Amino acid sequence: MASQEKPTILLIHGAWHIPLHYRSLIDPLRSSGYTVLAPYLVTTGYDDSIDGKTHADSTNQIREYLRPLLDQGRKILVVAHSAGGVVATGAAAGLTLEDRAAQGLPGGIIGIVYIAALVEPKHGRPDEPIPFPPGWTDFKKRPVPEDLARMLFYDDVEESRQNKALQMLHWQSEMTYDPEESETVVEVRTPKTFVVCKKDKIVPPDKQYQRAAEIGATLVELDCAHSPFLLDKETEVLLDVITKAAKV
Repeated sequence: MASQEKPTILLIHGAWHIPLHYRSLIDPLRSSGYTVLAPYLVTTGYDDSIDGKTHADSTNQIREYLRPLLDQGRKILVVAHSAGGVVATGAAAGLTLEDRAAQGLPGGIIGIVYIAALVEPKHGRPDEPIPFPPGWTDFKKRPVPEDLARMLFYDDVEESRQNKALQMLHWQSEMTYDPEESETVVEVRTPKTFVVCKKDKIVPPDKQYQRAAEIGATLVELDCAHSPFLLDKETEVLLDVITKAAKV
């Protein structure tokens, strides 16, 4: 596949995280000739603009971000980690290559790679609560406490990498998942890959397996915790998974 024929890769980050957390994926993909886009979601940041923002706002943000690119005829592979999976699913609805071709429109989403992701058959509030400790339920305008973040996000990551990742964690909107959002069934007609992290402590592995089966995804298993992109061997697998999914 010639460089100019390669699809664009859109990376959707998880809660509290920012695109820079994923540079172990972004940099090699760019070096391989892919255009990689990694916007900050509106639910994550360090100012009052995140107040009251929900996953629906992030979904609409990504849809508006994608439309002009698709109208240029771009083919886009979406890669979503953790809470980014909910946004990816909603954002892709109606914008896949198949959907747009049926409307006589160019471009489209050619696939989604979910990594230890929250994925719902419905577009709405995920049914798995985030396992915060007792008494720590208000995470508005502060990142996850360090000890909790080390355990939930980076349990098997080498300490110096843990420390760098912790320094980059951002605030997250307290309404990231709004229970008042309507739940409309979303059938995303595009190939899907689900990377299950078998030692995950924030998105239960059994739920990952269940969701992968429900959405008809190709299954890839990693024997690691929630952040495989911070582990060398697992990063190599992710890069292989992404590049294979990008072949059209």
